[in-house]
Amino acid sequence: MALLYNADEAVKLRNEIKNFIVNGNSLSENERNLKFNELCLKTFKLQFDNIQAYKKFCLAKRMTPDNVNSYENIPPIPVNAFKAADIFIHSVNDAKITFKTSGTSQNNKGNSYFTEEGAEITSLAIVKNAKDYLFPDNLNTRFFLISPTPEAAPNLTMVFGITEVMKNVGTYGGRHYIGKDGIMWQELFADLDDAASKNIPVTIIGPSFAIVFMIDKMNAENRKYKLPAGSRFLDAGGFKGKSREISRSEMLSHIKEMFGVESEYCVNTLGMSELGTQYYDDNLKNHIAGKKTSACSKGNPYWARTLVADIENDFKMLPAGNYEKKGALVHYDLTDFERAIGILTDDFGRYAPGGFEILGRINPGDLKGCSLTIEELLTKK
Repeated sequence: MALLYNADEAVKLRNEIKNFIVNGNSLSENERNLKFNELCLKTFKLQFDNIQAYKKFCLAKRMTPDNVNSYENIPPIPVNAFKAADIFIHSVNDAKITFKTSGTSQNNKGNSYFTEEGAEITSLAIVKNAKDYLFPDNLNTRFFLISPTPEAAPNLTMVFGITEVMKNVGTYGGRHYIGKDGIMWQELFADLDDAASKNIPVTIIGPSFAIVFMIDKMNAENRKYKLPAGSRFLDAGGFKGKSREISRSEMLSHIKEMFGVESEYCVNTLGMSELGTQYYDDNLKNHIAGKKTSACSKGNPYWARTLVADIENDFKMLPAGNYEKKGALVHYDLTDFERAIGILTDDFGRYAPGGFEILGRINPGDLKGCSLTIEELLTKK
């Protein structure tokens, strides 16, 4: 459908968000907080006016741009809504990229749409956050992506994100190591040998289960490396349903033994098809800054906030700093200006001193207390 919101105003807002991501770190913390809230409220109005399913959802909660004055009161849409409706301010025909959302089968996967301009802002945010959390030391490394290319897997948000990082960080470049027949072991190990022989630090990125596959393959071949100083790992997601399950501490122990990479240089990331921002553990950032912490958390960049909703109390937001109470994680993300500024996830977590911590998935039965189901979202007149 055509935009109901003034198109010029929509373009202006997009440019404001882009400028905030690029230059927001030059503002004081108070100025950043005020600007974030201002842009969230503008985005909320844009989405309320243009996403019919979301407007129904907000009206049922009696929340509109006229009575919402803080981003914390913007109704976050349940993540499952992307499986039931097109959550997009434009016509889906305007989408340049469509990422498939999570689901156990193709039939219950949803769609997360990005225009060319939306994808550009997403790339900008991903790269900037990667520089802050994965490369806080500005080290130049060669990339080893245990993934297919974006051309081979155009609907996978992780593939898009890690490729954008490889294209925009450092000068060595790198390559993808999953082809039509699976992981290209011969090329992968040959390139690792080459980097090690030339003393070029490497960054190995892949799904958590792919890192486990790599460890198993190396064990089977009695292969080990002593990677150059500063080499690092980035893994995404977990293991359930993908490979043998191991604890994260066990995986980190294997990485140290087989690659010579310490746990401080092993970072986990959270990426969701519905979000433009990817969230990184802060362990490497803290290590480079000389901060000694016993645990790590995922940090929020200044263009995003993560809150915790109390699933036992009608999904009311818990106050920041309540590190004991657990609930559903809610992300407010300015890179989502085309979809939904606030997303209620099915991730179970809590606040942590550096941001937030993910503790697992919420059981479907625990979400029954939500005041509006997805079915009602679509059928309410």
